[in-house]
Parts: sequence; structure tokens; C-alpha cells
Amino acid sequence: MKNQAWNVKVFSMEKVLEFIKKKSLIQENDKIIIGVSGGADSVYLLRVLCLLREQMRLSLEAVHVNHQIRKEARRDQQFVENLCQELSVPCTVISANVQKMAKEQKLTLEEAGRKIRYEIFYERQKALGNAKIAVAHHKNDQAETFLFRIARGTGIEGAKAMKAADFPLIRPLLCMQKNEIQDELCTMGQDWMEDATNGDNTYARNHIRNQIIPLLEEVNEQAVEHISFLTEDLQEAFGCLEDIVQKQYQKIIHMENKQKRIDCEKLCRQPLWVQKQTIKRALEETAERKKDIEKRHVIEVLDLIEKETGKQISLPYEMTAEKSYQYIYLWKGEREKNHPLEGILRKEEIRDLSNILENDCIKIIDYDKIEKGIQLRCRRPGDFFVFHADGKKKSLNRYFIDEKIPRDLRDKILLAADGSRIVWIVGYRVSSYYKVSDTTTRYLKLEFKRGRGEV
Repeated sequence: MKNQAWNVKVFSMEKVLEFIKKKSLIQENDKIIIGVSGGADSVYLLRVLCLLREQMRLSLEAVHVNHQIRKEARRDQQFVENLCQELSVPCTVISANVQKMAKEQKLTLEEAGRKIRYEIFYERQKALGNAKIAVAHHKNDQAETFLFRIARGTGIEGAKAMKAADFPLIRPLLCMQKNEIQDELCTMGQDWMEDATNGDNTYARNHIRNQIIPLLEEVNEQAVEHISFLTEDLQEAFGCLEDIVQKQYQKIIHMENKQKRIDCEKLCRQPLWVQKQTIKRALEETAERKKDIEKRHVIEVLDLIEKETGKQISLPYEMTAEKSYQYIYLWKGEREKNHPLEGILRKEEIRDLSNILENDCIKIIDYDKIEKGIQLRCRRPGDFFVFHADGKKKSLNRYFIDEKIPRDLRDKILLAADGSRIVWIVGYRVSSYYKVSDTTTRYLKLEFKRGRGEV
């Protein structure tokens, strides 16, 4: 970018121009679609970009969406067309039946209007190729978005509200407050159209804009400015946190047979917030969308860490998560048929138990109880398991039935076997016969690791 392109002094537009430069929102020769409703904000944005057009050789196109709701809609459309003609900016006008969309998709008029506007903007952006979409959100809009989201429930990601650069979207006016924009338009002698629905407080955002924010400004007249500062801080902080999550995600989650394999041990080493964000991202990627992925779904997956092998939970968009040994598997729709699990069983005689933490994949047994040697395998006819200290035993098949282990999983569960005696159902429990007691003199550590072969 050439520095001379920014040598501009017209009113205090300098504030916006400096913001555009600081955030690297616009480069020379950019194609830019401008959403122009006819209101003060979009009219001001149009004037700013027209000011830069010649100096930065920009290609501009205005897009006006007629929602066909208000009786003034035709008047606003005509105003935008006339203004664009005066400024020599091509203008595309598209009429949309917002009321029909709202009814069909069970949305509010506010939600349907926003959805259809952005669909149109992105269609034009795709048609032009590599264009940016400039929208006229300012600091007051940022404050509304922040308050709206925290009122409805959000985390850090939602509380950071809108970014200046969210390519292809750009928001060059996020450095300005509403009154600053209107003052500048008045100084220029530039008219704009007022939307009568802005005073209708049945709309959630209007309620926040017209009633909540004025109350906050009674507490502190800089409330909007301070919320803007907070969202910037949150964006910067979240950017750092995203980098951490990205690095850990690549270590913790891998694809296997078209399903995600989550390493519980590696996941649990991370701070709880990183754990939650890692699971949230895995769910969103598997679902191929973010909507309806809630905090409770993340917690349900994390809770699986403490469950036994074979435990499953159902999630939105036909997703399923299942605990399997030291992993959680996540998939969507029908699961591909699994092959028997391969693994390595490491055996080590130990003397000091103080630093050993048993879990799904590490167990300590009485070494002297072993008769034929331990083999890692799947079930065979005649296998039995001692489930009580008094020596009561049952067939392995009966144990699986009693524990409600899915039928298709039973032949895949790995066993540490001493002949027909099952020492350890990997991922489940150790036989009572082999458990350590007060009379144990030698200890054997069994550790299961996924992989090939046996040690």
C-alpha cells in the first residue's frame, strides 16, 4: 500500500481513513460491494469510500435491498439510486420478500431481513470475484451486539462481538459513534433517510438501542466507548487463545475411519477452557455448522472421559460420541464398521506404588497370582471373570450382557488374559482375583497403548 494514498483531509473523515489503514481493511485496486440502505451510517460509508476511490483505484458497487415491508421502502430505494447516480457509483437494487422468508423459516422480521441481506451481499461478492463487502456498523451497533449476546447467553467468542476485518466483510466505521456520523453528514450537507421501524422497541435490538444504552449512558456517558474498548480487548485476547487451541487441537484430535479420535489423556492435560474449546471445535467441524452446538453438548462429551468403554451419547445433527479406552470417538450419521482394536500391553514389575495413578489404561495387579502368563487378545469361548472378592465368577459373555455393553463391541474389547481367566477387561475393570491386597508381595503394572504388537 502506498503511503500517499492516505494523504486525505476532509472534515474528520481522517478518523475513518486512519482506522481503515490501521486495520488494513482496504488495499489499492480493491473491488468493494457497499451495503447501502439509505440510512445515515451507510450513506456516510458510501461517501468515505467514494473519497478513496480515485486515490486507491477502487472499484465500487452499491447494493440496496428493498425488504418490501415499510411503505417508505420505495422512497428509500429511489434516494439510494439518485445518490449513487450523483456519485457515479453503480447500484444494484434487489427486492426481497422478507415477510415470506420470516414465516417459512420461523424467523423474526429482523432476523429474516439480516439473513436475506447477507445472502444477497455474498451472491454479489461471488459474482464479482474477490470483492470485499463493506457494511456500516459503528460503535453503537457494536455495543448493541455485545449487550444482545451476553443477554441471550454467550462465551468469550460471542462477547467479542464484531470485528473490523472479517473478510470478505469489512466494517470501516467501527471507530465512529452514531452521533459523530450524523454530525459529519450535516457538515457536508448530505441528507439521509430515517427508518421509521428504528423506533419500534418490539425489536430486541431497538429495545437495547433506545432504552438500555441510554440508561447505561446515565451511569457513564462514555458507556458505548467503553464497551467498544472491551470488545477490542476481547478480540485480541481471543486471538491469542485461538492460537493455543489450534496447536493443541492438532495434537489431541485426529481423523480415523472418517471419525474424530479424541485423546483423553492429552485433552486432560490442558486447562479446562482449552478442553472446552477443543471439543466445541470438534463438534462444529463434525456437524459442519455452529448453530445449536451448545455448552451442554460440550460438557456431555467431556463427561465421557470418566465413563467406561462403550458408553455413547447422542448429539445434534445425528452426531454420536463414544468412549473407547483412552479415546473418545465422534462421528456423524452411520458409523463405519470398526475392526478389532489393536494395542500394546506393557508389563512392568514395580516396587513403589506411590507415583502410580491408575486409570482406564493403567492397572496394578498381584504378580504372584499369574499362572500361565498374560496375553492381550479378544474374547474366546470359556473365558470367565471373577467379579467379587469371595471368588464368585461369571462367563465373560454374561458379564458383557449385565454391563449392557453393545453387542457389536463385545468382540472388539481387548482383554488381558491368563489362560481362560480374564485378568483385566481393558477400559473396564480388573478381576477381583488379581487385585492387589495386603498380602501382595510383588506388583505388576499393566499399561495399554494403542498400536501394533505386544510387549
